Amino acid sequence: MIFKRFELKYYLNNFQTEGLIRQLSSIMPLDKHCSDVSGYKVRSLYYDSHDDECLYEKQSGVLHRKKIRLRTYGTNINSTSKLEIKYKSGQLVRKESVKILAEDAEAICAGDYTILLKYNNPITNKIYTTFVTRLYKPKVIVEYQRVAYVFPAFNIRITFDKDLHSNVNHLDLYSGNTNLMPVILEDKQILEVKYDHYIPAYIKNILSGVNSERMAISKYTLARRFHKIHKWEDN
Repeated sequence: MIFKRFELKYYLNNFQTEGLIRQLSSIMPLDKHCSDVSGYKVRSLYYDSHDDECLYEKQSGVLHRKKIRLRTYGTNINSTSKLEIKYKSGQLVRKESVKILAEDAEAICAGDYTILLKYNNPITNKIYTTFVTRLYKPKVIVEYQRVAYVFPAFNIRITFDKDLHSNVNHLDLYSGNTNLMPVILEDKQILEVKYDHYIPAYIKNILSGVNSERMAISKYTLARRFHKIHKWEDN
């Protein structure tokens, strides 16, 4: 699966989040994965090169950059797992994503990248080549709770991510006990507005009522900075 869309990110405090959710819920349904407003858990294992090229490109403000992650929605071994390459160019995001078997995801976590070749898929082949030529390794697990609203007519997706946790030492994606540590965001949540081409005026008016500046927020960078090992990671 390959798609492109615009992606805008903001920090919101809890009061702003509650007000915005109250307004959006009257015009947008919850995502099918949300049984209620408590949302669902997202856990991602991020990979980077031996010299942290993805982290460095983000910190340096490189316009065209990418990240590779293995993502699951829950710790159950039967949960869906996805391998993704996320390309960023300004506000435009392009994702290449492929679903993989949970047991294959565990093998990849254990360092068996050859398992990717059995899919005979352009995306998994590309990831395999990147992993072995650039010596990519798992760097950090990032986990958070997501509430998502959708507007299918314009393919709009608005998400609220809270309770961001991470770990750089225990990198088993399916473990129920990873000793995840909270990434301190001072009672802030992350708002993401994702759309293809157009946001209707009535949704735009609701969003414009939120007093928050657009930020270049990266959960991967936040998590790595929380566990920083180099002074330059503070930048």
